[in-house]
Amino acid sequence: TRRSSDLLKVNNIRVTPQRLAVVDFLEENPVHPCAVVIYQAIKPRFPSLSLATVYNTLDLLEQAGEVLKISIAGDSRVYFEYNTDFHCHFYCNKCLKIHDLFIESPYKNMAAIENHQIEETNIHFKGICKDCEE
Repeated sequence: TRRSSDLLKVNNIRVTPQRLAVVDFLEENPVHPCAVVIYQAIKPRFPSLSLATVYNTLDLLEQAGEVLKISIAGDSRVYFEYNTDFHCHFYCNKCLKIHDLFIESPYKNMAAIENHQIEETNIHFKGICKDCEE
């Protein structure tokens, strides 16, 4: 939790045990969780924890650039990504998991394409993952 508290302090986010637990969960579980998964995982340690606290913490972390929100077309949930380095995502239509794909994008370092200013690049693939294929 030392790294977690430093991450919160550096971003001027008030350090609370609940916020530390959210960051710790993200660090220890690189599984693209939604807020409800995080809430259910840490709620037993914090009986008074509210889902709103988890959402507010995730919003603060997103504003600070420490997490990314991932939305996949056809899935109404919002997932949270702790790895902010560029990579693509593969969404399995069968098990509904999101897998990281570390492939190069020709667009990741471009400032503009056809005079459109590029501020963010998201590449999502959908299909059946290798685990579900077996």
